[in-house]
Order: sequence, then C-alpha cells, then structure tokens
Amino acid sequence: MKTLHFRQKSGTDGSLCLEVPVGVANADCEVVVVVEPRTAPADWLPGFWETLSQGWQGGPLERPAQGVCDVRDSLK
Repeated sequence: MKTLHFRQKSGTDGSLCLEVPVGVANADCEVVVVVEPRTAPADWLPGFWETLSQGWQGGPLERPAQGVCDVRDSLK
C-alpha cells in the first residue's frame, strides 16, 4: 500500500480532479480519498495574515544608501 499526498485547488464549480499514478497497469486498486479544505498555508500560525494586514504603524520605511562593494580577488 502507498500513501500519496496531494495539494490541489478546486475549480470554480467546486470539483477537484486528480490523476493518481499507481505504477501498475490494468490492476484493481482500492482508493481512499479524504478531503480537508485549507484556509491558510500549514506553515503560518493562526491569525498571522490578519495581524500582517493591519499594516505598518511606524514612520515611512526607507532603504539607506548601500555604500561601495568591496573589491575582491578573482577566482582562478
């Protein structure tokens, strides 16, 4: 038995189409599908985007001058 994980976006009609490679031709296969809708990427903490969308509360952001880059020996 193989466990395959996919992340796909459903279409505007609410359907999801998957093509699942099983590695064998003309074989009877048992397929189990679990659908778990996702509201945000798994790597983000709850409330992250809401907090971020409140915007910068300080003064204007400015990039200071970057100066001159060091001159280095070339690689041979």
